[in-house]
Amino acid sequence: MERDILALAASIVLIIVLVRFRVDLGLAMLAGACTMALGAGFAPKWTVLEVWAAAIDKDTLLLFGRIATILALGAFAGKLGYLDHLVAGLKKMIRDNRIVVALIPAFGGLLPMPGGTMLTAPMIGTALKDDDVSPEELLFISYWFRHVWEYIWPLYPGVVFTATLIGRSVTDVFLAGWPLTLAAIVGGVIFVLRLVRAGRNETSPEERRRAWPELIKGVLPFAIVITGALVLKLELILVVLAVIALMAIFEKANVRDVALSLRKGVAPQIITLVFGVGAYKHLLIATGIRESVPEFLIQMQMPELIVIIAVPMLIGLITGVTLAFVGVTFPLLVPLFGSPEPDMHLVMLAFCSGFVGCLISPVHLCLVLAREHFGATFSRFYRMMALPLVLLMVVAIALVLWPSG
Repeated sequence: MERDILALAASIVLIIVLVRFRVDLGLAMLAGACTMALGAGFAPKWTVLEVWAAAIDKDTLLLFGRIATILALGAFAGKLGYLDHLVAGLKKMIRDNRIVVALIPAFGGLLPMPGGTMLTAPMIGTALKDDDVSPEELLFISYWFRHVWEYIWPLYPGVVFTATLIGRSVTDVFLAGWPLTLAAIVGGVIFVLRLVRAGRNETSPEERRRAWPELIKGVLPFAIVITGALVLKLELILVVLAVIALMAIFEKANVRDVALSLRKGVAPQIITLVFGVGAYKHLLIATGIRESVPEFLIQMQMPELIVIIAVPMLIGLITGVTLAFVGVTFPLLVPLFGSPEPDMHLVMLAFCSGFVGCLISPVHLCLVLAREHFGATFSRFYRMMALPLVLLMVVAIALVLWPSG
């Protein structure tokens, strides 16, 4: 087990070093995955075959297709002016531009999807293109406010999976988790958003009344995507492609604009990112290292509260996936949550710490894709994230130590 932990640590260090020297993140993830497998004692031939298996895996190909089509939709909507309509409508209705740019990703966050930040990231850039806002601020707004619902929104698989594993209802998770969503919103606003120089939108009452048609037109393509994927439960790729086709027909777009937008989704850095992250996650499971981490920490006989915090956070950090830390760690942690009924404050502390790990994970697709889009640096972005994340953890721990009734 100790060898597995050392191999994992070596892979993480290698990824950090390679990224520091501006190596493509997807390639760095691939190198880290191979290093992890070889360090854990697996043969080079086995490692190569498993990397290939990850590349052709159905889930990896579906993930790539979904991200590619989302990026194409954003590019095409921007080309046709839909993003401008949405942003202009919001600006006419809301004077404080900071509220506008926080609402955009929050709206997109109601649609759970891998790499979903890229659905609204272009809109953030459009809303703030004339303001003195850094790439890191753009990244924070787009990334942070999209994820404020993850603790309670019943359409997120992590919420449903958590409720199932602890034998409680989704409503129970919602009631226990809403303080975390509130803390996320407050932390993002107080520590970052209020400091952003986003200006004010001066509009007359008449202009605000005329903003509704513009706002509706801008929202329509994305509302169709949300309805098709969530309500009708259709495959996201097909829904997005259908929306692109409808937009092309109604706007009488030429074939070249459609082709250029589709090419945005298959850029080389997107391909390497998806397959690099896919290989790393696949090898974490195939080598058994993912299971070794929680077992290692529990065997160290750490205090129960520390285990509840550290185990999900580490799995969230190394996978960047909510379902991974819930599925791997919650079955181990259920005895620590209390019996016969689990203490929901302890459950949400575990969920919060795991999700904090996901938020800072260098393999979280939303983060790596949005960072590439805005050209932001990790170092300054992580400094911005520090205080909101601390507030989240303080609230989650406080709910455990000082429960209300």
